[in-house]
Amino acid sequence: MNNLGDILRETRQQQQLSQSEISEDICSQSTLSEIEHNKYIPNTQLLINLCERLAVDFDDLCLVGSFQICREKYFNQKAASFYHSRNYRQLQAFLNRPTVLETVQNDQQTQAYYFYLALCSLHLDRGFDKAKEYLKLSLACSTNGRKQTTLTRLGNITLAYVYAQQGLKTSTFAQIELAFRHLEKSTYDENLNLLFYIAALSYFHISKFDLAIQTLEKGIKFALSNDSHSMMINSLYLMANIAEIVKEENVGLTIKSYSLFNSFIHQPLYEEAN
Repeated sequence: MNNLGDILRETRQQQQLSQSEISEDICSQSTLSEIEHNKYIPNTQLLINLCERLAVDFDDLCLVGSFQICREKYFNQKAASFYHSRNYRQLQAFLNRPTVLETVQNDQQTQAYYFYLALCSLHLDRGFDKAKEYLKLSLACSTNGRKQTTLTRLGNITLAYVYAQQGLKTSTFAQIELAFRHLEKSTYDENLNLLFYIAALSYFHISKFDLAIQTLEKGIKFALSNDSHSMMINSLYLMANIAEIVKEENVGLTIKSYSLFNSFIHQPLYEEAN
């Protein structure tokens, strides 16, 4: 847990927010400072409150980089700009423009094109059936045989998330297995951090809390071993919420040893909140 404070501080600074803005009505500024300097581990509810103030979203499946959707550099830059500003409505409209579609040429570009349409569908209208259709079209364009690209893995894991939202457990497990197959042979890409988070989120949606926690811990270790903090705040936020569910509903877990999870569970309630 030594990096929790660093992650919270980085997230706050990226949003150009002060400690007083984040801590107001949640805890004192001095407490937030202690957390950010790794002198104090917040309990689950305090961490949840801080993450909500930082606008961390469970279902914000955000890529670190971007993928080329067509041959035109300007169109690729435009799509990336809409995506990273989370302007999914404009991105969807942009992707559906005939002038953009006609410049989509090869399998890799087509795969990325349909993947972005799937993300738009998920974020805009929770259109799971439509997103599933786009993801299957995207995956059908994968041409690398048994060697999966990062984008193919992301397609598989996002399809797992869609199946989980629809309550299709067997399909969820199958897609997660596909996404992680021979991952150890892949060259590290920061977007691979998303595999662990989306897999855990998928397990969460089908109430497989033990698998969700196990996957989150693996993902955190995976990110840190590659000197990355990408998706870390999301992972910690999800873990804190699972911890609250476990405590409130007395949910049994089949796996008993979670180093990070137990540090949440055993934190005393913090009484200082205003």
